Amino acid sequence: MIDNTNYIKNAQKAANDGMETFLNWGQAAIDNTFSMYEQGIAAQESNIAEARKQFQELESNLTQKWNNQKEQFKSMTMELSEAYWPESKQLMEKAEKLYQDNINEMVNKNREMLEKNIDSSVENTLEIEKKWVSQLRENYASGSENLRKQFDELVSQAAESTTAKK
Repeated sequence: MIDNTNYIKNAQKAANDGMETFLNWGQAAIDNTFSMYEQGIAAQESNIAEARKQFQELESNLTQKWNNQKEQFKSMTMELSEAYWPESKQLMEKAEKLYQDNINEMVNKNREMLEKNIDSSVENTLEIEKKWVSQLRENYASGSENLRKQFDELVSQAAESTTAKK
């Protein structure tokens, strides 16, 4: 005949070992999942910084080319204009100064403001995502710990119940 005490102890041990394995696996899965997610956020930040750098280099190159072409066009226009109308150089310089003082400055300020808004929006989104992931990780870890405590309490109560029956 099978000894019930040994059977119960073995069953409890098997259940305890199985639950322990399950809880450890769950904790490892949570850690691994959130670790990968956090690495993804870090990669996003790195990619954004690299994209910003490349964009600034491109913008600088294009601005330089644009300024070179603008100077060539201005020079040709001035020569042609002065050939027919000697006072035109002064009028062109006044028009260019007016443009630079008003329109060019406004365009630059609007571009800077837009870039800052985009940067700020992206940074805020990533910060919110980081906080969300951190809180979610905390919640999962807390839930896992609570599950472990409940299981330990259940095993403890089962052991007390078994001992009391003897």
